[in-house]
Amino acid sequence: MMLDIGNVNVSPRVDAESERQHLQRMVDLEAIRQLVAIYPILVDSNDLEHLVPLFTEDATFHRAGHVHSGREELHQFFAQIMRMYSLKVHTGHQHVVDLALGATVAAGVQMGHGELQLADQRVVAAYRYDDEYRCVEGRWLFARRQLRYQYFSTHDQLGQSLAGRQRVRLPGAEPRDAEVPEELPSYQAWLAVDVERAPL
Repeated sequence: MMLDIGNVNVSPRVDAESERQHLQRMVDLEAIRQLVAIYPILVDSNDLEHLVPLFTEDATFHRAGHVHSGREELHQFFAQIMRMYSLKVHTGHQHVVDLALGATVAAGVQMGHGELQLADQRVVAAYRYDDEYRCVEGRWLFARRQLRYQYFSTHDQLGQSLAGRQRVRLPGAEPRDAEVPEELPSYQAWLAVDVERAPL
C-alpha cells in the first residue's frame, strides 16, 4: 500500500448519513498519529516490552536492504539497536496519513532526525519512514515500516558527508548510498526531465 499524496488533504463534505463514518475516521487518524508518536519515545527509552507490540504479528521492518519479519525478529533487531547506541534522541517531524472512510488499513509517511551516541562518537541522521498501518482488535499497529536515510554521519564529518550520494557513513563501516530522495519515483522523474533539458 502506497501513500496517495493527492488524497491526504481531501476534505469531503460531511452529511447526516456519513457523519458517523467521518467521526470514526478522525478518531482513527488520531490513533495512528499516537502510534507514530509513541514509537520514538519507546525506542529512546529502550522499552522493548511496549515497543514490539506496536507491530502486527506478521509485520515487516525494512532497513538498509534487510527485512525483519514478525515480532520475534523485531525484538532481536531492536534489542541489537538498543545495545549499539548508548544514547538515542529521535525527533519526528511532519507526518501524513492516507486513510479512506471505513478502512482498517492506511498508509503514511513521516520524516525525522536522530542524534545518537555510538561508542565515543556522536552521530546525526535525517530519515524517512514509509508506513503501512492496520487496525487489529481496535488498535492501530504498524504492519510495515521502511526506514530510509537522507544522511547518516558523525557530527564532526557532517559537512563533508552531505555531498554526493554516499551520505550514509557509520563509524567503522564503508560509506553507502543514501536512499532519500534518490529512490523516490518523483525524484527520479524530475531528474530524468532535468537531464533532458540540460544544455549539451
